Amino acid sequence: MKKVTEAALTAGLVAALLLTGCGEKRATDTNDNRPDVVQQGKQAGEDAAKGAKDMLANGVLEGVDAALAYHVGPGRMPVGLFMYNSGKTMMYSVDGFRITIHGRGAHGAYPHSSIDPINIGVHVYLALESLIAREADPGKACVLTIGNFSAGSAPNIIPDTAVLQGTLRTNDSASREKLVRRLKEVALKTAEVFGGMAQVEMISEVPPLVCDPAMTDEMVSYMEELPIPGLTPVPDTSASASEDFAIIAERVPSVFMYLSAGYMDERGDAPAHNPKVQFNEEVCPIGSACLAHCAVRWLEDHQ
Repeated sequence: MKKVTEAALTAGLVAALLLTGCGEKRATDTNDNRPDVVQQGKQAGEDAAKGAKDMLANGVLEGVDAALAYHVGPGRMPVGLFMYNSGKTMMYSVDGFRITIHGRGAHGAYPHSSIDPINIGVHVYLALESLIAREADPGKACVLTIGNFSAGSAPNIIPDTAVLQGTLRTNDSASREKLVRRLKEVALKTAEVFGGMAQVEMISEVPPLVCDPAMTDEMVSYMEELPIPGLTPVPDTSASASEDFAIIAERVPSVFMYLSAGYMDERGDAPAHNPKVQFNEEVCPIGSACLAHCAVRWLEDHQ
């Protein structure tokens, strides 16, 4: 059997089951208020967290009353676990950013004639680390990562520009708003101090994922009706990773769950987004059954 990649499973199992009303109707239905249509979609643009926004722009939530999404999870765990959170933030926000530092290039023998963007970038990096250490509420979770710092192409030349790219994540909306604002201010002002200029571009803007408590409990009860061996609830799950399904969850009552797709041997050692990750394909029929059953039961209970 052809190996299932993370992207393929993300496209197939992960995305949303949209429980819709009044957008489309059964031919036999004469009750205009009856929710009776199920749409199943798949996510696009995961890397830049643009999938949900693109789907919304194309009307995916027109007439939609609620949404359910599953995401597969690799690791050393058996297939059949479904992980959820019915009361608190399940996944962190993510604000991806690109900071471009503009200086003035020069030969390495004459640094005094330059405005060194690498030097500015280093100070921006350190200032952003201090932002988390000294301005983030220690009672909230905040994670800042600079994953790319690039500049120049020759060892003896000071370049004109330097670029830092990273992500800011938090489980708290107020902290997110403050830190994104301060990140921009710190980058711009730090560059000015050293005679340069900074541009800050937001690559992704995704809020924390908070599921609807009542609907989550409802979906859990539906899944517990299924006679699937090993299907086991894992409540109070939270992850510092991010998911743009959160944008949909801001619009309609929504539920997001992880379905375990791991192995209990060495095949489960590689984490998600790793080139050696392996997903257990036994999760596929489980996910399909859960989606179908939850959709039917929700429609029955909300006629």
